[in-house]
Amino acid sequence: MTAPRAAGGAAWTVGGFAATQLLRFAFNVALARLVAPDVFGVMALVNLLVQGLQMFSDLGIRQCVIRHPRGDDPTFLNTAWTAQVGRGAALWVGSLILAWPMAALYGEPALLWLIPLTGFGAFVTGFSSTALMTYGRAVIRSPLVVREVGVYAVTFAAVVAAVWAIHRRWPGPDGRTLELAAIALGSVLTAAGGVALSFTLRAVAPPRLMWEPVAGRALLRFGGWVFVSSTLTFLAAQADRLVVGKMSLEVLGVYHIAAVIVALPVGVLAAVGGHLVFPLLSRAARDGGLPPAFRAAHRGLAIAAGLLITGAACVGPAFVAAVYDDRYAGAADLIRLLAVGAWFTALLTAGEMTLLALDDTRALAVAQGVRLACLPAFMLVGYEAAGLPGFVLGVAAGEAVRYAVVTAYLSRVGPSAFPQDAALTAAALVVVGAYLCAERAGGSGGRVAVPLLGAVALTVFWTAVGVVWVAPGRLGRPLRRLFLRPTPGGVEP
Repeated sequence: MTAPRAAGGAAWTVGGFAATQLLRFAFNVALARLVAPDVFGVMALVNLLVQGLQMFSDLGIRQCVIRHPRGDDPTFLNTAWTAQVGRGAALWVGSLILAWPMAALYGEPALLWLIPLTGFGAFVTGFSSTALMTYGRAVIRSPLVVREVGVYAVTFAAVVAAVWAIHRRWPGPDGRTLELAAIALGSVLTAAGGVALSFTLRAVAPPRLMWEPVAGRALLRFGGWVFVSSTLTFLAAQADRLVVGKMSLEVLGVYHIAAVIVALPVGVLAAVGGHLVFPLLSRAARDGGLPPAFRAAHRGLAIAAGLLITGAACVGPAFVAAVYDDRYAGAADLIRLLAVGAWFTALLTAGEMTLLALDDTRALAVAQGVRLACLPAFMLVGYEAAGLPGFVLGVAAGEAVRYAVVTAYLSRVGPSAFPQDAALTAAALVVVGAYLCAERAGGSGGRVAVPLLGAVALTVFWTAVGVVWVAPGRLGRPLRRLFLRPTPGGVEP
């Protein structure tokens, strides 16, 4: 793969994700002005449950196609497509089964029809063209990004218009059911639009139902541990929202706002990791050059994590205060606590993609299993000690445990970045601490100036770190010699 294609793939991935998240932010803000927090809470719970079904049935089909030598073989692709269609059908059936017990558990009758309706979108998505897998394998991102952003923009506009009309006609609780229906239908329309546009891409061969036993065994062998890992990932990663939703759907609505903001930097890194870094590492693994590829990927992702996550922790509360009304003011305090767990998640991105490229999905499952085993105790102790803030920090402690397990696995196969991660963590703590001091010193008079100046300072700081650690050539090399200890043999790290 050429360097320009890799750079182009990165640019389109980051740009597309940024555009989508900008639209989602606008969507959240618009809905927050129109609907009550409990409506946000109900839809957050519905999306959470449907996402759980998707992860419970995750077989790593796309990842297997990307890394498998037969990923461009029409027979292999159509076998993967058949598995994808079957998975979508299973998801919809699962949503039908799940609806009644969840409605009873959370005391929300609307879940009886909201979960199956949203789950139907997963069924529709199962029919997406195999061209999506082929383009992902080749790291051709531009046509995929244009279609994803376009579909979301059209759906976003339609849903906001519908909710606005409902709010005007039936303000308050009277329009609650129709508001929920409009938002749920938006997810189905997004899925249908995405599937329709996927068939405008050039596929290796027209998708059709078939099953080749050899290809099927390869998919299932790869997907077995992916299934276990994804199931554990959902239970571990979403346990906080499931518990908070049981406390109060209104509190979950506020919590969801904070979680969405903190998820932005993690989502950027995950998008780059899944759509760019993983294909590159898979190729490096096949060619025998994985360690240097891992180091390069980790450096770039770690610097981006420093800028994005410390930025969310510092400036995120000011954003909430400026954009959302008083009903969502509690989200500001939660952002900084959620950022702690997000930091460990971000540092894991390159390592997870490396284990996936090595076909070591078992390690990912073990890491999630250890995290899940620790979470109940961490959350309970945190909640008993400090209420909801302690609960959130308990969730972050579980993510730190997962980081330790993945790092231990990486050290066994060669590449590891724990010393660099420790140094970056210390730098992040110093940066956030300095910002909090400036925020306190600025008081109410610095509500605008401190976030703006802080954003500039954060950008300058992490750019400087990137130049010292990452930048090649005449500029980066003398700076690295000045700030970093040379490795044995005089070879730069």
